[in-house]
Parts: sequence; C-alpha cells; structure tokens
Amino acid sequence: MLRELSQLLEELHDGLLAVETRGGVQLAGAEMTLPLELRPVLQDGGCVLLADVPRSRGSGDWVIAPSRLRLAWGDAAADAEDEATGNAQVSAEAWP
Repeated sequence: MLRELSQLLEELHDGLLAVETRGGVQLAGAEMTLPLELRPVLQDGGCVLLADVPRSRGSGDWVIAPSRLRLAWGDAAADAEDEATGNAQVSAEAWP
C-alpha cells in the first residue's frame, strides 16, 4: 500500500532505532538503497509523493522497480560538526 514518502522514511528510521534498542548497540550511521514504487498524487490542493518498497509473494524475490532511493542516517552530533566545518553531505537522493 502506497503512503506518503515522509511516513515511509519515519518507519525506516523507527526500525533502525528498534535495532539499537533490541540489539544493545548504538549505530553511528546507516546507509541503504531501496527499490521504490513512487506515485505523485494531487491531494489537498498540492502534490504529495506516495511511496512503498515493492512487495512480492515469493521468498526473497525483489520486484524490479523503476526507482531507487539511497538513504543515509548519521549521528546528529557528527552531522552538526560536519555542517560547522562545511563537510555536510546530501543524505537522500532518488533516481529512476
């Protein structure tokens, strides 16, 4: 089911936080590239981007998707230091 991209990103981030909690580890950063189904829709007088990771019925099979999203999360303190030193990087990008 497609949902707003911001909701999907929040769920992915919550999953990383759960890994830290259950695993008793602290992640300094995480990076992933996901295939995505994307659909822009007109809603409430504007345009929102709906997205989801493609699902398949087979075990471990990926459905080929026309889009991919590369995400990177990092430690907030390290990110602030990078910004202060001019080393900030793009944390998300999408391409067809």
